[in-house]
Amino acid sequence: MTDDAPANGTPDRPSDGSAPAGPPPDQTVIRPSGTPAPPAPPGAPAAPPASGAGSGSGAPVHEDAPATTTVVTGATPYPQPGGQGGDLPPGAGYAPAGGAAPLSPKVSRAGLAGLVVPLGAGLLGAAIVISSVRSRAKGDLDWSNYLIGVGATAVLLLVALLGSVASRRLEGGRARADVVTWPGVVGILGVALMIGVGIDSDGEWVGYLIGAVTVALAALGYLSARRAAFVVTAIAGLTLLYTLAFHDVLGDQVDGEHGTIVLGAGVAVFVVAVTVVGWALPSRYVSGVVVGVGGLVAYVGMLVALFAMRVLGQLFGGFMSSFESSSGSASSDGSGSVAESHTVLAADSFSASDVWWILAFTALLAVIWSIAAAISNHSGFSILALAAPILTVPLATGALAVEHPSRWSAVLAVAGGLLVLAALAFSRLRGRSVARELPVGAGR
Repeated sequence: MTDDAPANGTPDRPSDGSAPAGPPPDQTVIRPSGTPAPPAPPGAPAAPPASGAGSGSGAPVHEDAPATTTVVTGATPYPQPGGQGGDLPPGAGYAPAGGAAPLSPKVSRAGLAGLVVPLGAGLLGAAIVISSVRSRAKGDLDWSNYLIGVGATAVLLLVALLGSVASRRLEGGRARADVVTWPGVVGILGVALMIGVGIDSDGEWVGYLIGAVTVALAALGYLSARRAAFVVTAIAGLTLLYTLAFHDVLGDQVDGEHGTIVLGAGVAVFVVAVTVVGWALPSRYVSGVVVGVGGLVAYVGMLVALFAMRVLGQLFGGFMSSFESSSGSASSDGSGSVAESHTVLAADSFSASDVWWILAFTALLAVIWSIAAAISNHSGFSILALAAPILTVPLATGALAVEHPSRWSAVLAVAGGLLVLAALAFSRLRGRSVARELPVGAGR
């Protein structure tokens, strides 16, 4: 079970409070949710509508929920295993496989545990941060501060461990997941900080150790609670490992003439790899959006750096030119070429191809995010695809010192207008296609 999975429809209890009968094996039909059910045979009881059909018996459908599959019997839809993630409607219970008694609706709510555990984990996390900052403030290890951080980290991990074994996943529900997740995540980050402060070495092996421990503990936490917070923590550890390995293997290329291009390619490879690998997990949307935000921030940072280099180069070159002309230090023996050399150095500190390659990598990721948005119906991917050109293209025009930005604006406006009009046409075709598939009178 995971709280990151969409909630499917859940059957109502009978009026006498008894558990709904399990579906007969020979009557089970699997079809995508939203597909109208075939007409029932004469004399068979009518099946209630599936989740979100308007009857009020199913869990509310989130706009970002992906297409799900509902197991429908002759009378009652049952959610698939792993689909319990939202609040159950009043009076409804989740029916596990095997005909067991339905679980209480309270399983989907954390109650008082959800109220106090984030605050407690946050306070312990604050103690860890203070300890990590002040333990080496004077050079030597201050054991009084360091032991407080170690103790707070141990408490967080112990609470997460006890929460994972105190009750089974179905019985503990959301309360158990919260007790495992938030102390576990903060505790894992505390372990990383305490390792770094305790060893206090500039060797890259310390970074590899911190990254490996972070990923391993996050994987254990995810196996226990199936929460996306552990996936985000694992991505942080993977980012550290990937950065160190990338520097070890391609560090010379990054420091070379085409270092920006190599760095941009490395960011694109990491974003795509994490998105594809994370797609196998129920938290695929969270992992994809998180690593996508990181990649977009990296590209924006590169363009900001190039734009700043361009501006500073122009200012520095202009200052040196004015200083040379006012001092009259120019001479025929070439000594007056100092300002010219500074100007050329500032202007040629990066190539225009660097900017174009960054735009190409960003465009590739934007297309991938658009495809992911169409597949998953998740707004996070749509926002990434929307923000990519808005944030990067204006910075690119500044870094390239474009003399006629109106041409860029015209091309972008025409291309965007054509795509928006195409989307309008596709939406009308989609609406007509869905209307033909609906039964007569549906949606009125």
